[in-house]
Amino acid sequence: MAPVIHNRLRRGGRTVLAAAGATVVLGLAGCSIDLSDLRPGGGGEPSPEPAEPVAAAPLVEQALTDLAEYQGLVVTGQVAESVGADVRDASLTVADGGAANGTIRSGSIEADLISADGRIFIRALEDFWLDQGVFAPDFDEFGGNWVRASAAQAGIDPSAVLAPPVLAEALGGIELESDEAVEENLDGTLTHRIDLAGERNQMWIDAESGQIKRIAIEELVVPEAESGPQVRLDLAEADTAAVEALYDGVVATTTDELGSSRDARIEVGWDGQAEMTCEDGPDCTWSGTVRDAAGTGTGTVAVRMDVTFSNSEIGEQTCDDSGNLEAGGTLDLSCSADYNIVSQTQQTYTIDGNATLSTRGLPGGQQESMLEALNEQREATLSGGGEPADEESEEDEGGN
Repeated sequence: MAPVIHNRLRRGGRTVLAAAGATVVLGLAGCSIDLSDLRPGGGGEPSPEPAEPVAAAPLVEQALTDLAEYQGLVVTGQVAESVGADVRDASLTVADGGAANGTIRSGSIEADLISADGRIFIRALEDFWLDQGVFAPDFDEFGGNWVRASAAQAGIDPSAVLAPPVLAEALGGIELESDEAVEENLDGTLTHRIDLAGERNQMWIDAESGQIKRIAIEELVVPEAESGPQVRLDLAEADTAAVEALYDGVVATTTDELGSSRDARIEVGWDGQAEMTCEDGPDCTWSGTVRDAAGTGTGTVAVRMDVTFSNSEIGEQTCDDSGNLEAGGTLDLSCSADYNIVSQTQQTYTIDGNATLSTRGLPGGQQESMLEALNEQREATLSGGGEPADEESEEDEGGN
């Protein structure tokens, strides 16, 4: 059951927002323009009667009511995390419960995207991550594999912003700039253009179906959020077959591939020098602190440290430790390995140590909880009662 939308369709009274817009300039070089019809007795066809003004508020109210009841939404166009941020071309299908899949494009590089249960995952070639300025200790595992990403890296969090009921409520919270809708031919379709408060914030509603065909919003702020992405998107209702295919794909990917995913949301690095100590045994311990090296990360990332102690005579011993690194924070890791041969040999050995860091995109029981949430959302969506997922999953605070 879709939530009630509280539309605030009043004029003015809102901070002006600068939306992305394009001006089309028609060059007429080398052409002559026949103005004979403007002379007395020119005899041209009479100009068509101007269209009667149409009240904007009822059109918007009905269109938003319809949008909130969609099982799923297909969006194509451009998104950016904020004004001035990198722009992504996006083609996504989003269910009313928040599950999403599709593609995004950064420049000439296309990437697959899925989003569900407050998480975003991207599968792309290494060049995509290099373009994002991502530096990770396990970067060699990123190319061609699923990697957990932030909304900034994706350009948008579709689960949090584009689920039909959420999008309808966000659009309903933008006031009308004009009480009248303007008839406009949009890509061959007769629409009513609605001017919203803010600079070039607009919505186009199909004159025949009454459904929203396009939105251009400088900052699409959903309830409870302080900011939002810049979007210019064409919208279409997703039919039941498309929604079923969406859930089939996201569930299959979560089951088969996300267990080995990595995490790009925080740049994980050593904070200073790690320390290695050895006692009789040889019994060696490796200790170190990792941190958000860039200081611009988001969320909480599961980090694993794998240590190998080695000596050419007595071989190798390994150990590991794991923990959760919060954005902007630090994490202490330590582990030990004991060869336990000193009593047999009474010799002294030189032990070398090496440690590697890696991330986990879906650690611990998060894979199971994500699948459970997806199955619940799927059942609710296809039975007509989908509810949008929370922006951040309760399981997102940690786990190994």
